[in-house]
Amino acid sequence: MKEMLVVALGFLLLAPSTSANDKTVAVKKIGSPAPAGAPVKEIEVSAKKYEFTPAAIEVPVNTLVRLHLKATDKEHGFELKSMKDSCVKFKPEAPATLEFYADKAGELEFSCCKFCGMGHGKMKGKIIVR
Repeated sequence: MKEMLVVALGFLLLAPSTSANDKTVAVKKIGSPAPAGAPVKEIEVSAKKYEFTPAAIEVPVNTLVRLHLKATDKEHGFELKSMKDSCVKFKPEAPATLEFYADKAGELEFSCCKFCGMGHGKMKGKIIVR
C-alpha cells in the first residue's frame, strides 16, 4: 500500500500543472490584414441564451477590430455574414478572439453560428463601421 501511494504521488509531481490563470485564447483573423500602425478597437462581446451583448457595435473605418468573445451559459458561435470562413465557436471556459480590419464604411451583420436552442435564429447583431 505504501508503494502505491509513493507511485501515485510521483505521478502527481510529474504531471503538467495548469492554473486558473493559464487561459489560452484562440484568435481567428479574417479578411484583409491591417496596415502597420492601424488603430485598434478592442470590444468585449458576451453571448448567452439567444443574445449578444452588445448587439450593436460602432467602430471607425480603417480600424483593426478585435472582438473578445465570451459565452456565459454554454457554447455559442460568432459569424460575420459577409465574411467567408468567419465562424468562431467558444465556450464559457474557452473564450475566443475574432480580429478583422474594417476598411469600408457600412454595416456588417453577425449571428450565432453554433446551434444553441430554439431561439438560436434570433441571436443576431450588427457592426456599424463609420
